[in-house]
Amino acid sequence: MKIIRDRENNIYSDKNKSLGNTFTIIENNQKFYYEFDIRGFEALIIADYLPYIEYAIDEFRKYNKYVSVFYTEDRSFYKAFDDLPTFKLPINIIQPSKPFVNEINLKNVSKYLENSEVYLPVNIINDEYVLLDGHTRLFAKNLENQKMVNVYIDDIEPEIEDLVYLLKEQNISTIKNVEILSNEDYNNIWTEFIKNIK
Repeated sequence: MKIIRDRENNIYSDKNKSLGNTFTIIENNQKFYYEFDIRGFEALIIADYLPYIEYAIDEFRKYNKYVSVFYTEDRSFYKAFDDLPTFKLPINIIQPSKPFVNEINLKNVSKYLENSEVYLPVNIINDEYVLLDGHTRLFAKNLENQKMVNVYIDDIEPEIEDLVYLLKEQNISTIKNVEILSNEDYNNIWTEFIKNIK
């Protein structure tokens, strides 16, 4: 079985594709589609095949661990996790772990998240709060001139400390230092960047 965070398939809504809340599961050459519509700390699951729903939820929560209650498409309660504590941080003290964002993704995320709350995963490295995921969302909130953002503590992937070290060397210490790249440049440069730290 393979799970893809699917931002391309037109079966999904533009909003949830742009926000990265759409997942395609491939099993025995068949595809099954799972879309998560976030509403605060809850999510509505739009799915065409329920037997793989647990795998889809697990994958979705890698990126949105703060979402703790799930409902199926008919608004029936499906599952709940323990609430994850969240708190606010000033945007300008959060250390990025990526040096750039994708221009197209930024445009789409900005459109769908305008004036709405976001919750981003962080952890503490060398006494600094480091952003683990959601750089495009943080960039969009900064463009809105928001001063604070909601965060929660999440686990650190092994390469994050190396990424932060490289960014510090390039004087990238806040989201304001992160560069916007075209879609083509982003895909090429980010692939090469990741290859160099592994």
